[in-house]
Amino acid sequence: MTMMWQHIRTRVNSYTTRTTTTWIKDNKRETRMDKELLEKELAPFLSPNTKEEIKTIAVENVVGLTGSEEGKTFLKGSERLLEGLVSLTEDKRTDIQESVFKALINLMSDEETCWTILNLEKFENKFTEWLQSALDSSCKNADNICKLLSNLTRSEKCAGRVSQQVLENDDISIEKIVLVLCNLAHNPKADLHYLGAVLENLSQIREVRCRIMDKERCIMQRLLPFTEFKQSSVRRGGIIGTLKNCCFDTEYHEWLLGDQVDILPRLLLPLAGPEEFDDDDMERLPDDLQYLPSDKQREPDAYIRKMLTEAILQLCATKKGKKFVKDKNTYVIMREYYAWERKIDHVNEIAAMSLIDVLIGDEPSEEFGDNLKEVDIPEDIQQDFLKQDQKELEYAYKEQREKLEENCSN
Repeated sequence: MTMMWQHIRTRVNSYTTRTTTTWIKDNKRETRMDKELLEKELAPFLSPNTKEEIKTIAVENVVGLTGSEEGKTFLKGSERLLEGLVSLTEDKRTDIQESVFKALINLMSDEETCWTILNLEKFENKFTEWLQSALDSSCKNADNICKLLSNLTRSEKCAGRVSQQVLENDDISIEKIVLVLCNLAHNPKADLHYLGAVLENLSQIREVRCRIMDKERCIMQRLLPFTEFKQSSVRRGGIIGTLKNCCFDTEYHEWLLGDQVDILPRLLLPLAGPEEFDDDDMERLPDDLQYLPSDKQREPDAYIRKMLTEAILQLCATKKGKKFVKDKNTYVIMREYYAWERKIDHVNEIAAMSLIDVLIGDEPSEEFGDNLKEVDIPEDIQQDFLKQDQKELEYAYKEQREKLEENCSN
């Protein structure tokens, strides 16, 4: 290495180290000065056209910053440094690409940073390019890109920002995402499990849900078998999260519950155990839930079980939907599930009991109409509900902490 490169390397390292140190000290004047120095000295090296050795040094230093909250806070305030990182996702060296993607994945755990990156003027179409790459069957970095996109679209605000691009571009359409997601052999070099999380995030947006539930496209039906996908809880959870989001739209409930989709057995089956029922109860269950094997296991992921329960609860929002769910003897499955869950997870126990209360409760009076979501609840009652929910959550978290502390002491 020449003396010039040694000099630059020393400067890059010293500025990066000094920046994190002054940030920890919370000296605003020093931090602001070092930020300017860092942008001036480091940002030009974050480019695909930079000399290889200097680019490597620059990337190493920036990646190091993303390993701490102080470093991430510092970086998210610099559009120049973020632009440099984004530009290097197209670098010809795969090791540089991988390092940069990992850095961006760390940075995108913050919604504000995600919003900044989505609105970088130089990269206004970058989301489209990333998603196209993730859907490319020969892309080596597809898994890292999917993780990045999963973080990038986590908030409803960011998902809404990119949803129109997805809805208007055939190369990254919802249909294309689902086809790739449902084809396990699509990319031999990538698992693509996090593409399920991307779909779930996008389904926060009503227009995306309407596309998924377009009766002529058969998108929803492709997703249903993955409620029992054993190979990955990430893919399974992403798809179940998508189904749950779709259950919020009451105008589609009749179609979702009808023969064209028949979503209820797909949501119930992961919650069912090996319990036996009498003949009368068994005959009232959907065919897929009758005479399950003695070694039948429930969904192992607590968060996924909660999403399944919440999805079924949403389907009970209308009188017709609630009657259908009750007539399929959902209660006996949930009764056994609740007895099993209460020994494991208090938060899920509450969710299960909420559904059971709906199933065994009296029908609402005529004044509430056919759709409970359209009921106008007074503000004071809403606040009481929120306070009650908060107390239940606090109790659940306290119980979980006590169990964790007990396990650690043992």
